[in-house]
Amino acid sequence: MKALFLGTLATSQAAPIIRFLTTDLATELVDDGDPAQLAAALATADIVLTGTWRRTYPPAPRLRLVQVPLAGTDGIEVAALPRGVTVCNAYGHEAALGEFAVMMMLAWRHRLFDIATSFRAGSWFWSPTVGGPTRGEIAGQTVGVVGLGHIGREVARRAAALGCHVRAANRTRRETPAGVERLYAWPELDTMLGECDIVVLSCALTPETTGLIDARRLALMKRGAFLINIARGPVADEDALYQALRDGVIGGAALDTWWRYPSPQEPAPRPSRHPFHELPNVIMTPHCSPRTDETIERRSREVAQNLDRFVRGEPLTNIVVTT
Repeated sequence: MKALFLGTLATSQAAPIIRFLTTDLATELVDDGDPAQLAAALATADIVLTGTWRRTYPPAPRLRLVQVPLAGTDGIEVAALPRGVTVCNAYGHEAALGEFAVMMMLAWRHRLFDIATSFRAGSWFWSPTVGGPTRGEIAGQTVGVVGLGHIGREVARRAAALGCHVRAANRTRRETPAGVERLYAWPELDTMLGECDIVVLSCALTPETTGLIDARRLALMKRGAFLINIARGPVADEDALYQALRDGVIGGAALDTWWRYPSPQEPAPRPSRHPFHELPNVIMTPHCSPRTDETIERRSREVAQNLDRFVRGEPLTNIVVTT
């Protein structure tokens, strides 16, 4: 059997995954920018590891497993896959994202970037020795988590441990996990948003959640509220969020996921058609929240174990869909 690591995302994670394999599985790394090389590789691949599957890809007659080496599968055009293909995803990033969200909360409330940038430039403005202003704490803040899956539960647990009052809204019914003071049904999302000082988006991107945080919902939030998006960019309406941040409808945002990403045609695009980078109340990061050494090791082990199961004919884990 052969496993094909396809595209930059998969090939960058190939080495640790291959290291953890215990079965005799041939591997090949291919960039999807060369059509002839891609066609030849797909013709003999039983497994493809990738974050993207496009309708334009050449035939893959032997393909039976698409293993996405991350949680999000919105880059896979499922309808374009051959019949009988199972799509699986992978986790292992929950701790990193939970810590990242809390880091953004702390940075915002403690004005970390304002203070560090100001002092580096030579100003003592923030020091009490010159009568500088105070800052906030996250203890006592009400944090709303939108999407209580693997990531949302880790965010909630960590925020609660730091003294936050945690609310959560989830699309499906579930038991209220430790740390969450109140769990809202999905139709009650509007109510929850109006109660929160900090809102963390950690839901999957689906037709139902695309544009979930629109102008109407942003207007329901507190004027000083802080929005953290570690889900997918399009969960928030791009135009509405920019306008809300520019006009002070909400206090600020930490954005790690975006509407535009690098491509062969545009390797370093601005992440939005709007100049979020010009807004002083926005913390911007390049979708790097899960990218820790520990995440790579956990996820690589998990993916390698699933590939081994496939080779041995054992039940797979983290099945998303079978075509």
